[in-house]
Amino acid sequence: PHNLIGVNEKLSDHLTAAPAHMPRERLWQIRAREVVLTTGALERPLVFPGNDRPGIMLAGAARIQRGDGEEPATMLIHTSYRTPIQARLTELVDGARQGRTVAIVSPLQGKIDATLAAVPLDFGTDPATIEANAKKADAAIAAAEKMLDDSDAAKGNSTDILRTRAEEATLRDAAIAALASAGPAVADQALLPRLRGDAANDREQWNDALTAYAAALAIDPKNEDALSGTAIAAASEHNYKLVVDADTKLAALEPNDVANLVDLARAQAKDGKPADAVATFQKAFETGRRNIAAHPGKAKDVRLLAWAHLYAGRNFAAAGDPARARAEFDQTIALTEKLPADDERHDMYLEESQEAIVALGLGAPGSGALVSLAPWTGPEAPGSIPNTIKYRLVVADAAGRDVSLVASDVPKGWVASFCSDRVCAPFKVKVAIPESGVKVVEFQLVPPTGKPPAPKVRVTGSDGDHESVATT
Repeated sequence: PHNLIGVNEKLSDHLTAAPAHMPRERLWQIRAREVVLTTGALERPLVFPGNDRPGIMLAGAARIQRGDGEEPATMLIHTSYRTPIQARLTELVDGARQGRTVAIVSPLQGKIDATLAAVPLDFGTDPATIEANAKKADAAIAAAEKMLDDSDAAKGNSTDILRTRAEEATLRDAAIAALASAGPAVADQALLPRLRGDAANDREQWNDALTAYAAALAIDPKNEDALSGTAIAAASEHNYKLVVDADTKLAALEPNDVANLVDLARAQAKDGKPADAVATFQKAFETGRRNIAAHPGKAKDVRLLAWAHLYAGRNFAAAGDPARARAEFDQTIALTEKLPADDERHDMYLEESQEAIVALGLGAPGSGALVSLAPWTGPEAPGSIPNTIKYRLVVADAAGRDVSLVASDVPKGWVASFCSDRVCAPFKVKVAIPESGVKVVEFQLVPPTGKPPAPKVRVTGSDGDHESVATT
């Protein structure tokens, strides 16, 4: 009733050799302004002869039956519609039930492990060699973190964050010990205190991290890694003035870096300076557009600008300005649609933007039916027509309400279809809103022939009292 959610984070119980500094568990208590439960659907049945006979069930139904104390003697379980992450989760759960640890293995995790293992723990004795190897270790850790950040378990790139962080800590601690033994003979005197700051940040020892970073910045005031680390530690201590100071210096050092500007805008908002935050977001947008114009076709620049609009939308939503928030989320969707479908942030930004738009509607009293369209990001259902253009249609309203969906402006020869609850209906359908207040529908546009560009089609949702329109 108070939107209090408890999350128990497992940190080291599953590790065969956990670092001494790492706690076993961490309990998070999260109090949210609103909690929206959107359970979705993980499996879809295929139509085949006899599919409705007793005993024919999906894998999820079989698990429920087992959970109720029944053990089906003979079952046909249809599991052809599984995403990579579902298969991986099933493997992990089965391993846990059998009392064994299942290693997280993926091409990306293998690349991370190889990157960290390539740096030997013996850093040598000569100061120049020690410094060179310490910088190699630092670069390997940065590369591993970048790969963790870009990972997407839903696309088969599962990563073991705890194991990776433990490997990083071992490598970093070895570098710190070697640099400390070399003393003042090392040319880059800011490297040791900065690595000590990174180690303290990793252990969530925020004050120690700030002290170490201050020592590094006293030697090298333009050390971007120390400034970034300062911002992280200061934010964890809710010292947003220090965060703003560090992020301002980073933005000045890299004026064409959109990420630095977004970080600064977020810090300004938390420091109680909304006008400064809006101005900095605007500067980030202008910088992002210049970068895109200078490097046509570069996905990273488009991705960063989409990210900037996403956080600007969140900023306006937190400030109680839903209209401007909605405009920013719409911009995020428009930019993300320009990214390749296999981009590591394509699905995430589309789904987060659309869910944010829905949340804005749910937060408005008496808003009634709300519809939102974004490109489909789920896996292909068996039997899908290759040329079909698909959208993720989110319908929100009060639980129990019926919402009528109608497609209009559909070009001649095209078929618009609403697919929900195992049924696809052409051009119009009525859906019942579940207890969560949100219903996800797969909206399809099927061309008569070939693969023409997507037409502009309107989808109208109405509950009889309120009406909402979304356009493809």
